[in-house]
Amino acid sequence: MGQAATMHAMNPSIDPPPPPLLTLQSQIEDLALVWPWAEALAARYAVPPDTQFAIHLCLEEALSNIVRHGYRNQSNQSIAVACTVERAPSGVAELVFTIDDHAPHFDPLTPSQVAPAPAPATLAELEPGGQGIRLIRKFASRIHYQQLPNGNRLTLAFPLPS
Repeated sequence: MGQAATMHAMNPSIDPPPPPLLTLQSQIEDLALVWPWAEALAARYAVPPDTQFAIHLCLEEALSNIVRHGYRNQSNQSIAVACTVERAPSGVAELVFTIDDHAPHFDPLTPSQVAPAPAPATLAELEPGGQGIRLIRKFASRIHYQQLPNGNRLTLAFPLPS
């Protein structure tokens, strides 16, 4: 991981600080644990509301895709979400979420995964879903995928206020 969280001003009134690691089981119900954790981190690092929205949207999309598509709704599979503060190559401090799973390999950054879906001819043909990867690419300031020997690692970064 990158530099320690001490490089960015923290809100010391958040006591105790949220843990840097959240471990989930591969069930949609566990996603309810993510928002309070991410909200506590956002409060600790004074993350503005629009960036909080982006964090929530991207984590929910990535994690629900792992549960539904990666693990195919098999419960009792683990997903680890770690949070650090790092300095981006541009020098901006970022809140970085690293998601590790043991699902079959899937690189969401391959061009075929972000190709525009064909527009439906009618509203009746419009189906929900299929926009998660595109949304993640739009709202995260930095995305990185790493294939692990037994799974995947997706890293999502969001700028912190200066």
